[in-house]
Amino acid sequence: MNLESVAKFSRIYAPHQARSRKTLERVLDAFVELLARKPFEQITMAELARRSRIAVTSIYARFENKQALVLAAHERHRDDMIREIDKLLDPARWEGARLESIVSETMAGFIADRRSRLPLLRAALLINDREVYERAAQISRHVSERMAILLSPYLDWMPLQERERAIDFALRTATSVLQQQLVFGDIEPARFRLTEAELGQRLADQFIAALTHSRLTPDSRRKFERLKISPPKKIVPNAR
Repeated sequence: MNLESVAKFSRIYAPHQARSRKTLERVLDAFVELLARKPFEQITMAELARRSRIAVTSIYARFENKQALVLAAHERHRDDMIREIDKLLDPARWEGARLESIVSETMAGFIADRRSRLPLLRAALLINDREVYERAAQISRHVSERMAILLSPYLDWMPLQERERAIDFALRTATSVLQQQLVFGDIEPARFRLTEAELGQRLADQFIAALTHSRLTPDSRRKFERLKISPPKKIVPNAR
């Protein structure tokens, strides 16, 4: 965990000694484990203290309140997630691939990554904390920027700025569906329950459709359909 990134928050009192850092990590590990078992609002500091084998007063010496625990745990998740995003969306990984394949596999990758983080992400979404939301928004913007670098060469009939906006909006539509899982948990909010495989494919189809209908002329749409067959020569962003 990057303690420097956590220390900048006024509600988290990051330690300097190695032993104290391990204690902080143990508290966060126990907190994330509890989130996997019960909703955030049901977790008490006394329960967290027992699970992490640390006094309640020691927890409050590091975290202002339970919301600060979510902020710190989310920051740790954020660092990990950005590293995984950068690996997944590295253009070198997809050289020679078709657009449909890239979108399909990246949607599947997003779903798999979120699966392991669902309890924490759900807590982050529902606690109504502006600082947590700002950090989550930074992740979304980072994904959008990386997706634009990766996918822009496939949309070369669009102006560069429109390509980036189209990709950003397509990503928003996919993210909104995934956030529905966080809000409803194990409750099915729609008429049909989807497997992860079907969800990933439908999100990929939706993403492609959003690009196809992004302020394009009929001729541009036909060109888009032709370009789905073959990849561009290079998976690199066009010069601004």
